[in-house]
Amino acid sequence: MATKLHILDSKTLLFLCVICALSWEINAQISMREVYIPDILTIGTYSQLIESLGYPNSQFASTINPINPRCLKEGMVVEPKDTIQCEYLVYDAYEYIRVGDSVQLVFVDLRKSKVPITIMDLVINKKITQKKFLSEITKKGWWSEEQSHYKIGRIESHYYTYSKVKKFGVDFKEDPYSSVVFTFYDRLLDIRIWWIEFPIMRIGSIIH
Repeated sequence: MATKLHILDSKTLLFLCVICALSWEINAQISMREVYIPDILTIGTYSQLIESLGYPNSQFASTINPINPRCLKEGMVVEPKDTIQCEYLVYDAYEYIRVGDSVQLVFVDLRKSKVPITIMDLVINKKITQKKFLSEITKKGWWSEEQSHYKIGRIESHYYTYSKVKKFGVDFKEDPYSSVVFTFYDRLLDIRIWWIEFPIMRIGSIIH
């Protein structure tokens, strides 16, 4: 009888471990649907964007891939044959991507934005530091050395400056191949956030 109970306890423990693992995976994903900026459109239509922010300062045409941004074929990276026409719409502190009549926020410059951004229940403003940010996302279960990633580079990849920055990537729910990128200055006297980049929603919304 004792052996049977031991087996049941082991199964229960295994079940609980699986549940915890699944919960971790869900918590580790940032969803665009839970991103909020006061008076700023995150997902919607082009007409809603114009009503909210007016016409963009500049815009340019591009193409995007509908599913995986890159594909592997016999160990080599190749671009998929099918692409979708899109436009990038550039405002002072924000950038959007437009596909047909759908728009999605893809970039926020916290140094230029006058309001904080809330991701789920995490509030980020331009004063948040790397240490505070990592502390907050670790508490929420969004960060681990195994599942998330960070890198340090002197060439900042959005404005293409030579600013020394540190980037942290967290899983993005609507594109399993990409991460939300949080970029911080990495200077002796300045370690605050600079900008956030969101991948395109390839699952569930803007890419149909």
